[in-house]
Amino acid sequence: MKFYSNRDIAKLLREVAAAYTVKNGPYFKIIAYTAAADSIDHATSELKDLWEDKKLDSVPALGKSMQSYLDELFKTGRVKHFDQIKENIPTAMFDLLDLVGMGPKTAYKLTTALDIKNIGDLEKAAKAGKIRTLPTFGEKSEQDILSAIAEHRGKSEQRYPMPFAFNISERLIEYMKSLPACEKVEPLGSLRRMVATIGDVDIAIASKDPKTVIKHFKSFRETARVVGAGDVSSSIILKNGFRVDLKIQPPDAFGSLLQHFTGSKYHNIRLREFALKKGMSLSEYGIKYKNKLHKFSNEVDFYKFIGLDYIEPEMREDTGEITLALEHKLPTLIKSSDIKGDLHIHSSYPIEPSHDLGKDTFKALIKRAKELKYAYLGLSDHSPGVGTHTKSQLVALIKKRTETIEQIKNSEKNFRVLNLLEIDVLSNGDLSVPQAGLDLLDGAIAGIHSGHGQNKELITRRLLTAIRCPKVKIISHPTGRILGERSSYDADWPVVFKECAKTNTYLEINAWPTRLDLPDALVREAKSFGVKFVIDSDAHALDHMDNMMFGVSVARRAWCTKKDIVNTSNFVEFRKAFNV
Repeated sequence: MKFYSNRDIAKLLREVAAAYTVKNGPYFKIIAYTAAADSIDHATSELKDLWEDKKLDSVPALGKSMQSYLDELFKTGRVKHFDQIKENIPTAMFDLLDLVGMGPKTAYKLTTALDIKNIGDLEKAAKAGKIRTLPTFGEKSEQDILSAIAEHRGKSEQRYPMPFAFNISERLIEYMKSLPACEKVEPLGSLRRMVATIGDVDIAIASKDPKTVIKHFKSFRETARVVGAGDVSSSIILKNGFRVDLKIQPPDAFGSLLQHFTGSKYHNIRLREFALKKGMSLSEYGIKYKNKLHKFSNEVDFYKFIGLDYIEPEMREDTGEITLALEHKLPTLIKSSDIKGDLHIHSSYPIEPSHDLGKDTFKALIKRAKELKYAYLGLSDHSPGVGTHTKSQLVALIKKRTETIEQIKNSEKNFRVLNLLEIDVLSNGDLSVPQAGLDLLDGAIAGIHSGHGQNKELITRRLLTAIRCPKVKIISHPTGRILGERSSYDADWPVVFKECAKTNTYLEINAWPTRLDLPDALVREAKSFGVKFVIDSDAHALDHMDNMMFGVSVARRAWCTKKDIVNTSNFVEFRKAFNV
Protein backbone atom coordinates (compact mmCIF):
# COMPACT_ATOMS: atom_id res chain seq x y z
CA MET A 1 0.00 0.00 0.00
CA LYS A 2 1.25 3.49 -0.84
CA PHE A 3 2.75 5.54 1.97
CA TYR A 4 0.89 8.84 2.21
CA SER A 5 3.21 11.65 3.32
CA ASN A 6 1.85 14.89 4.76
CA ARG A 7 2.41 16.51 1.38
CA ASP A 8 0.37 13.76 -0.35
CA ILE A 9 -2.51 14.10 2.12
CA ALA A 10 -2.58 17.91 1.92
CA LYS A 11 -2.68 17.68 -1.89
CA LEU A 12 -5.51 15.13 -1.71
CA LEU A 13 -7.60 17.34 0.58
CA ARG A 14 -7.03 20.35 -1.70
CA GLU A 15 -8.24 18.25 -4.62
CA VAL A 16 -11.43 17.45 -2.72
CA ALA A 17 -11.90 21.15 -1.94
CA ALA A 18 -11.37 21.91 -5.64
CA ALA A 19 -13.96 19.29 -6.61
CA TYR A 20 -16.48 20.85 -4.24
CA THR A 21 -15.69 24.25 -5.77
CA VAL A 22 -16.28 23.06 -9.33
CA LYS A 23 -19.54 21.37 -8.31
CA ASN A 24 -20.68 24.45 -6.36
CA GLY A 25 -20.65 22.47 -3.13
CA PRO A 26 -21.18 23.94 0.36
CA TYR A 27 -18.76 26.77 1.06
CA PHE A 28 -18.11 25.60 4.62
CA LYS A 29 -16.84 22.25 3.29
CA ILE A 30 -14.45 23.95 0.88
CA ILE A 31 -13.09 26.01 3.78
CA ALA A 32 -12.86 22.95 6.04
CA TYR A 33 -10.84 20.91 3.53
CA THR A 34 -8.57 23.84 2.70
CA ALA A 35 -7.95 24.59 6.39
CA ALA A 36 -7.17 20.93 7.08
CA ALA A 37 -4.73 20.85 4.15
CA ASP A 38 -2.97 23.98 5.41
CA SER A 39 -2.74 22.53 8.90
CA ILE A 40 -1.29 19.25 7.62
CA ASP A 41 1.21 21.16 5.50
CA HIS A 42 2.57 22.72 8.67
CA ALA A 43 2.40 19.71 10.96
CA THR A 44 5.76 18.88 12.52
CA SER A 45 5.14 15.10 12.56
CA GLU A 46 4.00 12.68 9.88
CA LEU A 47 0.24 12.12 10.09
CA LYS A 48 0.75 8.38 9.59
CA ASP A 49 2.83 8.31 12.80
CA LEU A 50 0.24 10.40 14.65
CA TRP A 51 -2.50 8.06 13.42
CA GLU A 52 -0.58 5.02 14.67
CA ASP A 53 -0.15 6.75 18.03
CA LYS A 54 -3.87 7.77 18.07
CA LYS A 55 -2.94 11.46 18.14
CA LEU A 56 -4.61 12.83 15.01
CA ASP A 57 -6.70 15.11 17.22
CA SER A 58 -3.53 17.04 18.09
CA VAL A 59 -3.46 18.54 14.57
CA PRO A 60 -5.47 21.79 14.27
CA ALA A 61 -8.44 21.82 11.85
CA LEU A 62 -8.84 18.04 11.81
CA GLY A 63 -12.40 17.42 13.03
CA LYS A 64 -13.89 14.03 13.81
CA SER A 65 -15.15 13.42 10.27
CA MET A 66 -11.78 14.37 8.76
CA GLN A 67 -10.03 12.06 11.20
CA SER A 68 -12.34 9.21 10.19
CA TYR A 69 -11.51 9.80 6.51
CA LEU A 70 -7.80 9.68 7.30
CA ASP A 71 -8.35 6.50 9.29
CA GLU A 72 -9.91 4.97 6.18
CA LEU A 73 -7.05 6.27 4.01
CA PHE A 74 -4.35 4.73 6.18
CA LYS A 75 -6.22 1.42 6.47
CA THR A 76 -7.31 0.94 2.86
CA GLY A 77 -5.24 3.35 0.76
CA ARG A 78 -8.29 5.33 -0.43
CA VAL A 79 -11.39 7.15 0.84
CA LYS A 80 -14.74 6.31 -0.80
CA HIS A 81 -16.20 9.73 0.01
CA PHE A 82 -13.28 11.48 -1.69
CA ASP A 83 -13.70 9.28 -4.78
CA GLN A 84 -17.39 10.17 -4.94
CA ILE A 85 -16.73 13.90 -4.70
CA LYS A 86 -14.06 13.75 -7.43
CA GLU A 87 -16.19 11.57 -9.71
CA ASN A 88 -16.76 12.87 -13.27
CA ILE A 89 -14.00 15.49 -12.94
CA PRO A 90 -11.07 15.21 -15.38
CA THR A 91 -7.92 14.02 -13.61
CA ALA A 92 -5.93 16.64 -15.50
CA MET A 93 -7.81 19.40 -13.69
CA PHE A 94 -6.08 18.44 -10.46
CA ASP A 95 -2.67 18.45 -12.16
CA LEU A 96 -3.27 21.99 -13.40
CA LEU A 97 -3.87 23.18 -9.83
CA ASP A 98 -0.10 22.88 -9.27
CA LEU A 99 0.35 25.94 -11.49
CA VAL A 100 0.63 29.32 -9.77
CA GLY A 101 -2.56 31.35 -10.15
CA MET A 102 -4.64 28.41 -11.43
CA GLY A 103 -7.96 28.07 -9.60
CA PRO A 104 -10.30 25.05 -9.76
CA LYS A 105 -12.93 26.60 -12.03
CA THR A 106 -10.31 27.89 -14.48
CA ALA A 107 -8.57 24.50 -14.53
CA TYR A 108 -11.89 22.73 -15.10
CA LYS A 109 -12.85 25.05 -17.93
CA LEU A 110 -9.49 24.54 -19.68
CA THR A 111 -9.45 20.75 -19.35
CA THR A 112 -13.02 20.32 -20.60
CA ALA A 113 -13.05 22.96 -23.33
CA LEU A 114 -9.71 21.98 -24.87
CA ASP A 115 -9.56 18.28 -23.91
CA ILE A 116 -6.42 18.88 -21.85
CA LYS A 117 -4.87 15.68 -20.46
CA ASN A 118 -1.79 17.11 -18.75
CA ILE A 119 0.30 20.25 -18.32
CA GLY A 120 2.12 19.48 -21.58
CA ASP A 121 -1.18 19.63 -23.47
CA LEU A 122 -1.96 22.95 -21.82
CA GLU A 123 1.39 24.36 -22.93
CA LYS A 124 0.79 23.26 -26.52
CA ALA A 125 -2.68 24.84 -26.49
CA ALA A 126 -1.30 28.11 -25.14
CA LYS A 127 1.50 28.26 -27.72
CA ALA A 128 -1.02 27.55 -30.46
CA GLY A 129 -3.16 30.49 -29.33
CA LYS A 130 -6.16 28.32 -28.46
CA ILE A 131 -6.68 29.60 -24.92
CA ARG A 132 -7.28 33.22 -25.94
CA THR A 133 -10.25 32.08 -28.01
CA LEU A 134 -12.17 30.84 -24.97
CA PRO A 135 -14.75 33.09 -23.26
CA THR A 136 -13.28 35.18 -20.37
CA PHE A 137 -9.72 34.36 -21.52
CA GLY A 138 -7.39 36.52 -23.57
CA GLU A 139 -3.83 36.92 -24.76
CA LYS A 140 -2.63 38.00 -21.29
CA SER A 141 -4.25 34.94 -19.71
CA GLU A 142 -2.42 32.78 -22.22
CA GLN A 143 0.94 34.39 -21.42
CA ASP A 144 0.31 34.12 -17.66
CA ILE A 145 -0.37 30.40 -18.08
CA LEU A 146 2.86 29.91 -20.06
CA SER A 147 4.78 31.78 -17.36
CA ALA A 148 3.20 29.60 -14.66
CA ILE A 149 4.16 26.45 -16.58
CA ALA A 150 7.76 27.67 -16.93
CA GLU A 151 7.92 28.44 -13.22
CA HIS A 152 6.45 25.04 -12.37
CA ARG A 153 9.10 23.28 -14.45
CA GLY A 154 11.82 25.38 -12.86
CA LYS A 155 10.97 24.18 -9.38
CA SER A 156 13.20 21.60 -7.81
CA GLU A 157 11.13 18.67 -6.61
CA GLN A 158 13.81 17.94 -4.03
CA ARG A 159 13.71 21.23 -2.16
CA TYR A 160 11.54 21.83 0.87
CA PRO A 161 10.95 24.77 3.21
CA MET A 162 13.68 24.75 5.83
CA PRO A 163 11.38 24.38 8.89
CA PHE A 164 10.07 21.06 7.56
CA ALA A 165 13.59 19.73 7.03
CA PHE A 166 14.52 21.07 10.48
CA ASN A 167 11.69 19.19 12.18
CA ILE A 168 12.64 15.98 10.39
CA SER A 169 16.27 16.38 11.42
CA GLU A 170 15.20 17.08 15.03
CA ARG A 171 13.32 13.78 15.17
CA LEU A 172 16.30 11.94 13.73
CA ILE A 173 18.79 13.71 16.01
CA GLU A 174 16.70 12.85 19.07
CA TYR A 175 16.62 9.23 17.91
CA MET A 176 20.38 9.12 17.35
CA LYS A 177 21.10 10.70 20.73
CA SER A 178 19.29 7.79 22.38
CA LEU A 179 22.31 5.67 21.41
CA PRO A 180 25.17 6.02 23.95
CA ALA A 181 27.75 5.58 21.18
CA CYS A 182 26.63 8.92 19.68
CA GLU A 183 28.56 11.46 21.74
CA LYS A 184 27.52 14.51 19.68
CA VAL A 185 24.95 14.96 16.92
CA GLU A 186 24.54 18.06 14.72
CA PRO A 187 22.94 18.96 11.35
CA LEU A 188 25.22 20.02 8.51
CA GLY A 189 25.13 22.04 5.30
CA SER A 190 22.33 24.36 4.29
CA LEU A 191 20.15 23.14 7.15
CA ARG A 192 22.73 24.19 9.74
CA ARG A 193 23.00 27.54 7.95
CA MET A 194 19.16 27.69 8.08
CA VAL A 195 18.77 28.42 4.36
CA ALA A 196 15.13 29.01 3.37
CA THR A 197 14.82 25.83 1.31
CA ILE A 198 16.60 22.53 1.82
CA GLY A 199 17.43 19.62 -0.48
CA ASP A 200 18.92 16.71 1.45
CA VAL A 201 19.42 16.50 5.21
CA ASP A 202 22.99 15.89 6.39
CA ILE A 203 23.80 14.80 9.93
CA ALA A 204 27.22 14.73 11.68
CA ILE A 205 27.98 12.42 14.60
CA ALA A 206 30.95 12.20 16.93
CA SER A 207 31.55 8.56 17.86
CA LYS A 208 34.25 5.99 18.53
CA ASP A 209 31.93 3.20 17.36
CA PRO A 210 30.75 4.05 13.81
CA LYS A 211 29.58 0.49 13.07
CA THR A 212 27.01 0.57 15.88
CA VAL A 213 25.98 4.12 14.94
CA ILE A 214 25.31 3.19 11.31
CA LYS A 215 23.25 0.13 12.32
CA HIS A 216 21.13 2.32 14.61
CA PHE A 217 20.77 4.98 11.90
CA LYS A 218 19.45 2.51 9.33
CA SER A 219 16.82 1.34 11.82
CA PHE A 220 15.19 4.78 12.18
CA ARG A 221 11.42 4.12 12.07
CA GLU A 222 10.84 6.62 9.23
CA THR A 223 13.32 4.87 6.92
CA ALA A 224 11.86 3.68 3.61
CA ARG A 225 15.09 2.23 2.21
CA VAL A 226 18.83 2.28 2.76
CA VAL A 227 20.76 3.82 -0.14
CA GLY A 228 24.22 2.91 1.03
CA ALA A 229 26.50 2.37 4.01
CA GLY A 230 30.27 2.59 4.40
CA ASP A 231 32.66 2.53 7.34
CA VAL A 232 31.94 6.08 8.52
CA SER A 233 28.94 7.15 6.43
CA SER A 234 25.48 6.02 5.41
CA SER A 235 22.46 7.28 3.46
CA ILE A 236 18.75 6.55 3.78
CA ILE A 237 15.55 7.68 2.07
CA LEU A 238 12.71 8.45 4.46
CA LYS A 239 9.06 7.57 3.83
CA ASN A 240 8.31 11.22 3.03
CA GLY A 241 10.97 11.30 0.32
CA PHE A 242 13.76 13.08 2.20
CA ARG A 243 17.27 11.77 1.74
CA VAL A 244 19.44 11.81 4.86
CA ASP A 245 23.22 11.43 4.73
CA LEU A 246 25.18 10.53 7.86
CA LYS A 247 28.85 11.38 8.43
CA ILE A 248 30.88 10.16 11.40
CA GLN A 249 34.20 11.28 12.88
CA PRO A 250 35.94 10.52 16.18
CA PRO A 251 35.18 13.13 18.90
CA ASP A 252 38.63 14.71 18.62
CA ALA A 253 37.97 15.57 14.93
CA PHE A 254 34.27 16.45 15.20
CA GLY A 255 34.88 20.21 14.95
CA SER A 256 36.74 19.71 11.66
CA LEU A 257 33.85 17.66 10.27
CA LEU A 258 31.32 20.32 11.26
CA GLN A 259 33.32 23.13 9.71
CA HIS A 260 34.02 21.30 6.46
CA PHE A 261 30.39 20.43 5.75
CA THR A 262 28.58 23.51 7.11
CA GLY A 263 29.74 26.49 5.08
CA SER A 264 28.55 27.30 1.59
CA LYS A 265 30.82 26.32 -1.28
CA TYR A 266 32.07 29.90 -1.61
CA HIS A 267 32.73 30.36 2.11
CA ASN A 268 34.84 27.22 2.10
CA ILE A 269 36.74 28.27 -1.03
CA ARG A 270 37.52 31.67 0.50
CA LEU A 271 38.56 30.05 3.78
CA ARG A 272 40.88 27.58 2.01
CA GLU A 273 42.48 30.42 0.05
CA PHE A 274 43.02 32.33 3.30
CA ALA A 275 44.52 29.27 5.00
CA LEU A 276 46.79 28.39 2.06
CA LYS A 277 48.47 31.78 2.34
CA LYS A 278 49.51 30.69 5.83
CA GLY A 279 50.73 27.32 4.60
CA MET A 280 47.71 25.46 5.98
CA SER A 281 45.56 22.82 4.27
CA LEU A 282 41.96 22.33 5.48
CA SER A 283 39.91 19.12 5.40
CA GLU A 284 37.13 17.33 7.26
CA TYR A 285 39.85 15.63 9.32
CA GLY A 286 41.57 18.78 10.55
CA ILE A 287 44.23 21.30 9.49
CA LYS A 288 47.52 20.13 8.05
CA TYR A 289 50.29 22.55 9.01
CA LYS A 290 54.06 21.98 8.88
CA ASN A 291 53.58 18.31 7.97
CA LYS A 292 51.34 17.68 10.98
CA LEU A 293 47.58 17.11 11.05
CA HIS A 294 45.94 19.15 13.80
CA LYS A 295 42.55 17.81 14.88
CA PHE A 296 39.78 19.87 16.48
CA SER A 297 36.92 18.71 18.66
CA ASN A 298 35.10 22.03 18.17
CA GLU A 299 34.85 24.78 15.56
CA VAL A 300 35.89 27.63 17.83
CA ASP A 301 39.39 26.16 18.10
CA PHE A 302 39.39 25.36 14.36
CA TYR A 303 38.80 28.99 13.38
CA LYS A 304 41.15 30.25 16.10
CA PHE A 305 43.99 28.11 14.74
CA ILE A 306 43.61 29.86 11.36
CA GLY A 307 43.60 33.25 13.07
CA LEU A 308 39.89 34.03 12.90
CA ASP A 309 37.10 34.62 15.38
CA TYR A 310 34.37 31.97 15.37
CA ILE A 311 31.88 32.55 12.53
CA GLU A 312 28.27 31.59 13.22
CA PRO A 313 26.91 28.95 10.75
CA GLU A 314 24.23 31.31 9.35
CA MET A 315 26.94 33.78 8.29
CA ARG A 316 29.06 31.35 6.28
CA GLU A 317 28.04 32.51 2.81
CA ASP A 318 31.16 34.46 1.69
CA THR A 319 29.58 37.89 2.10
CA GLY A 320 32.42 39.50 4.05
CA GLU A 321 32.34 37.39 7.20
CA ILE A 322 35.95 36.17 6.92
CA THR A 323 37.35 39.69 6.73
CA LEU A 324 35.30 40.75 9.76
CA ALA A 325 36.38 37.63 11.65
CA LEU A 326 40.02 38.57 10.99
CA GLU A 327 39.38 42.13 12.20
CA HIS A 328 37.39 40.97 15.28
CA LYS A 329 34.37 42.92 14.05
CA LEU A 330 31.72 40.23 13.65
CA PRO A 331 28.29 41.30 14.94
CA THR A 332 26.64 39.57 17.89
CA LEU A 333 23.66 37.95 16.21
CA ILE A 334 20.16 37.96 17.67
CA LYS A 335 19.06 34.81 19.54
CA SER A 336 15.59 33.37 20.10
CA SER A 337 15.91 34.16 23.81
CA ASP A 338 16.17 37.88 22.90
CA ILE A 339 12.54 38.00 21.70
CA LYS A 340 10.28 39.70 24.26
CA GLY A 341 6.95 39.54 22.44
CA ASP A 342 5.04 38.22 19.42
CA LEU A 343 2.93 40.77 17.56
CA HIS A 344 1.24 38.68 14.85
CA ILE A 345 -1.13 36.18 16.44
CA HIS A 346 -4.52 34.94 15.20
CA SER A 347 -7.15 33.88 17.72
CA SER A 348 -10.53 32.13 17.56
CA TYR A 349 -12.38 35.38 18.34
CA PRO A 350 -15.42 35.51 15.97
CA ILE A 351 -14.66 38.78 14.20
CA GLU A 352 -15.95 37.33 10.88
CA PRO A 353 -12.51 37.77 9.27
CA SER A 354 -11.52 38.19 5.65
CA HIS A 355 -9.30 35.13 6.00
CA ASP A 356 -8.91 32.20 8.37
CA LEU A 357 -9.59 32.28 12.10
CA GLY A 358 -7.08 31.03 14.62
CA LYS A 359 -7.73 27.93 16.73
CA ASP A 360 -7.26 29.24 20.28
CA THR A 361 -8.73 31.89 22.58
CA PHE A 362 -7.12 35.15 23.65
CA LYS A 363 -6.51 33.76 27.14
CA ALA A 364 -4.91 30.56 25.87
CA LEU A 365 -2.55 32.54 23.62
CA ILE A 366 -1.60 34.88 26.46
CA LYS A 367 -0.92 31.90 28.72
CA ARG A 368 1.38 30.40 26.08
CA ALA A 369 3.16 33.74 25.63
CA LYS A 370 3.90 33.82 29.34
CA GLU A 371 5.28 30.27 29.16
CA LEU A 372 7.61 31.50 26.42
CA LYS A 373 8.81 34.26 28.82
CA TYR A 374 7.38 37.04 26.68
CA ALA A 375 6.55 40.42 28.22
CA TYR A 376 3.85 41.36 25.71
CA LEU A 377 1.63 39.95 22.97
CA GLY A 378 -0.11 41.52 20.00
CA LEU A 379 -3.55 40.07 19.28
CA SER A 380 -3.84 40.61 15.55
CA ASP A 381 -6.67 38.68 13.92
CA HIS A 382 -7.54 39.31 10.29
CA SER A 383 -9.92 42.24 9.94
CA PRO A 384 -13.57 41.57 8.97
CA GLY A 385 -14.12 40.85 5.29
CA VAL A 386 -14.84 43.98 3.25
CA GLY A 387 -16.89 42.04 0.72
CA THR A 388 -19.30 40.73 3.34
CA HIS A 389 -19.69 43.76 5.64
CA THR A 390 -20.62 47.42 5.37
CA LYS A 391 -18.26 50.01 6.88
CA SER A 392 -20.52 50.44 9.90
CA GLN A 393 -20.62 46.66 10.42
CA LEU A 394 -16.83 46.54 10.20
CA VAL A 395 -16.46 49.21 12.85
CA ALA A 396 -19.07 47.58 15.09
CA LEU A 397 -17.24 44.22 14.99
CA ILE A 398 -13.90 45.88 15.76
CA LYS A 399 -15.47 47.86 18.61
CA LYS A 400 -16.90 44.73 20.20
CA ARG A 401 -13.54 42.95 19.94
CA THR A 402 -11.75 45.98 21.36
CA GLU A 403 -14.04 45.97 24.41
CA THR A 404 -13.20 42.31 25.02
CA ILE A 405 -9.47 42.97 24.76
CA GLU A 406 -9.68 45.99 27.06
CA GLN A 407 -11.22 43.77 29.73
CA ILE A 408 -8.31 41.37 29.35
CA LYS A 409 -5.82 44.23 29.55
CA ASN A 410 -7.32 45.39 32.83
CA SER A 411 -7.03 41.88 34.27
CA GLU A 412 -3.33 41.52 33.41
CA LYS A 413 -0.89 43.05 35.89
CA ASN A 414 2.58 41.99 34.79
CA PHE A 415 1.90 41.26 31.14
CA ARG A 416 1.01 43.66 28.33
CA VAL A 417 -1.54 43.00 25.61
CA LEU A 418 -1.82 45.01 22.39
CA ASN A 419 -5.06 45.39 20.46
CA LEU A 420 -3.97 44.93 16.84
CA LEU A 421 -5.50 43.71 13.60
CA GLU A 422 -3.95 42.42 10.41
CA ILE A 423 -5.67 44.47 7.72
CA ASP A 424 -5.64 43.96 3.97
CA VAL A 425 -4.05 46.27 1.46
CA LEU A 426 -6.70 45.84 -1.22
CA SER A 427 -6.02 45.49 -4.93
CA ASN A 428 -7.22 49.07 -5.56
CA GLY A 429 -4.76 50.41 -2.97
CA ASP A 430 -7.30 51.05 -0.19
CA LEU A 431 -6.97 49.64 3.32
CA SER A 432 -9.66 47.16 4.35
CA VAL A 433 -10.55 49.02 7.57
CA PRO A 434 -11.97 52.57 7.62
CA GLN A 435 -10.38 55.23 9.82
CA ALA A 436 -13.10 54.88 12.47
CA GLY A 437 -12.10 51.24 12.89
CA LEU A 438 -8.37 52.00 12.92
CA ASP A 439 -8.92 54.57 15.68
CA LEU A 440 -10.11 51.78 17.99
CA LEU A 441 -6.79 49.91 17.72
CA ASP A 442 -3.38 50.23 19.35
CA GLY A 443 -1.98 49.71 15.89
CA ALA A 444 -2.38 47.75 12.69
CA ILE A 445 -0.40 45.22 10.71
CA ALA A 446 -1.01 45.67 6.97
CA GLY A 447 -0.38 43.06 4.33
CA ILE A 448 -1.13 42.20 0.73
CA HIS A 449 -3.32 39.10 0.56
CA SER A 450 -4.67 39.38 -2.99
CA GLY A 451 -3.67 40.73 -6.39
CA HIS A 452 -0.15 39.31 -6.15
CA GLY A 453 0.17 39.33 -9.93
CA GLN A 454 -0.06 43.10 -10.27
CA ASN A 455 2.88 44.93 -11.81
CA LYS A 456 5.76 46.48 -9.90
CA GLU A 457 4.32 50.00 -9.95
CA LEU A 458 0.93 48.98 -8.53
CA ILE A 459 2.42 46.72 -5.83
CA THR A 460 4.79 49.49 -4.76
CA ARG A 461 1.93 52.00 -4.65
CA ARG A 462 -0.14 49.66 -2.46
CA LEU A 463 2.73 49.13 -0.03
CA LEU A 464 3.42 52.87 0.20
CA THR A 465 -0.25 53.56 0.97
CA ALA A 466 -0.05 51.23 3.96
CA ILE A 467 3.34 52.52 5.11
CA ARG A 468 2.09 56.12 5.10
CA CYS A 469 -0.95 55.34 7.24
CA PRO A 470 -0.08 56.52 10.80
CA LYS A 471 -1.96 53.62 12.41
CA VAL A 472 -0.05 50.99 10.42
CA LYS A 473 3.00 49.96 12.43
CA ILE A 474 4.06 46.79 10.60
CA ILE A 475 4.02 45.51 7.01
CA SER A 476 3.36 41.77 7.21
CA HIS A 477 5.09 39.14 5.03
CA PRO A 478 6.29 41.96 2.74
CA THR A 479 7.09 40.03 -0.47
CA GLY A 480 4.03 37.76 -0.41
CA ARG A 481 6.02 34.65 -1.25
CA ILE A 482 4.92 31.12 -0.36
CA LEU A 483 7.91 28.78 -0.56
CA GLY A 484 7.36 26.09 -3.15
CA GLU A 485 4.04 27.61 -4.25
CA ARG A 486 4.24 31.31 -5.09
CA SER A 487 7.12 33.61 -5.98
CA SER A 488 7.61 37.03 -4.42
CA TYR A 489 5.76 39.86 -6.13
CA ASP A 490 7.85 42.60 -7.65
CA ALA A 491 8.16 45.96 -5.86
CA ASP A 492 10.54 48.91 -5.94
CA TRP A 493 12.20 47.85 -2.73
CA PRO A 494 14.60 50.81 -2.31
CA VAL A 495 11.58 53.16 -2.47
CA VAL A 496 9.71 50.97 0.03
CA PHE A 497 12.68 50.82 2.38
CA LYS A 498 13.23 54.58 2.29
CA GLU A 499 9.58 55.20 3.16
CA CYS A 500 9.68 52.69 6.03
CA ALA A 501 12.75 54.39 7.49
CA LYS A 502 11.13 57.81 7.08
CA THR A 503 7.84 56.85 8.78
CA ASN A 504 9.26 54.40 11.37
CA THR A 505 7.18 51.61 9.90
CA TYR A 506 8.59 48.18 10.67
CA LEU A 507 8.97 45.34 8.20
CA GLU A 508 7.99 41.91 9.40
CA ILE A 509 10.19 38.84 9.30
CA ASN A 510 7.38 36.32 9.21
CA ALA A 511 8.31 32.97 10.75
CA TRP A 512 5.48 30.94 9.18
CA PRO A 513 7.24 27.85 7.74
CA THR A 514 6.38 28.50 4.09
CA ARG A 515 6.88 32.27 4.25
CA LEU A 516 10.16 33.21 6.02
CA ASP A 517 9.39 36.65 4.67
CA LEU A 518 11.08 39.23 4.47
CA PRO A 519 13.85 37.02 2.94
CA ASP A 520 17.33 37.45 4.42
CA ALA A 521 18.79 39.17 1.33
CA LEU A 522 16.11 41.89 1.47
CA VAL A 523 16.49 42.20 5.24
CA ARG A 524 20.17 43.02 4.73
CA GLU A 525 19.30 45.54 2.03
CA ALA A 526 16.58 47.14 4.16
CA LYS A 527 19.01 47.43 7.07
CA SER A 528 21.27 49.58 4.91
CA PHE A 529 18.39 52.09 4.65
CA GLY A 530 17.98 52.20 8.43
CA VAL A 531 14.84 50.05 8.52
CA LYS A 532 13.93 48.19 11.72
CA PHE A 533 12.11 44.86 11.88
CA VAL A 534 9.78 42.75 13.98
CA ILE A 535 9.94 38.95 14.02
CA ASP A 536 6.50 37.34 14.30
CA SER A 537 5.19 33.79 14.29
CA ASP A 538 1.92 34.54 12.43
CA ALA A 539 0.54 31.78 14.67
CA HIS A 540 -2.94 30.35 14.10
CA ALA A 541 -2.62 27.85 16.97
CA LEU A 542 -0.66 27.59 20.22
CA ASP A 543 2.05 25.31 18.84
CA HIS A 544 2.63 27.67 15.92
CA MET A 545 4.08 30.17 18.39
CA ASP A 546 7.12 27.89 18.60
CA ASN A 547 7.92 28.76 14.97
CA MET A 548 9.44 32.05 16.14
CA MET A 549 12.89 30.44 15.95
CA PHE A 550 12.61 30.20 12.16
CA GLY A 551 12.05 33.94 11.87
CA VAL A 552 15.06 34.46 14.13
CA SER A 553 17.11 32.29 11.77
CA VAL A 554 16.25 34.61 8.86
CA ALA A 555 17.36 37.60 10.93
CA ARG A 556 20.61 35.83 11.83
CA ARG A 557 21.31 35.10 8.16
CA ALA A 558 20.84 38.84 7.55
CA TRP A 559 23.37 39.57 10.33
CA CYS A 560 20.75 41.24 12.55
CA THR A 561 21.54 42.14 16.14
CA LYS A 562 19.09 42.87 18.95
CA LYS A 563 19.12 46.56 17.97
CA ASP A 564 17.70 45.75 14.53
CA ILE A 565 14.66 43.92 15.94
CA VAL A 566 12.05 46.05 17.72
CA ASN A 567 10.42 43.23 19.68
CA THR A 568 13.64 42.43 21.54
CA SER A 569 12.99 45.52 23.69
CA ASN A 570 11.28 45.48 27.06
CA PHE A 571 7.77 46.90 27.03
CA VAL A 572 8.76 50.42 28.13
CA GLU A 573 11.21 50.76 25.21
CA PHE A 574 8.90 48.90 22.84
CA ARG A 575 5.98 51.17 23.70
CA LYS A 576 8.03 54.20 22.66
CA ALA A 577 9.13 52.59 19.41
CA PHE A 578 5.59 51.41 18.64
CA ASN A 579 4.09 54.75 19.70
CA VAL A 580 1.34 53.32 21.93
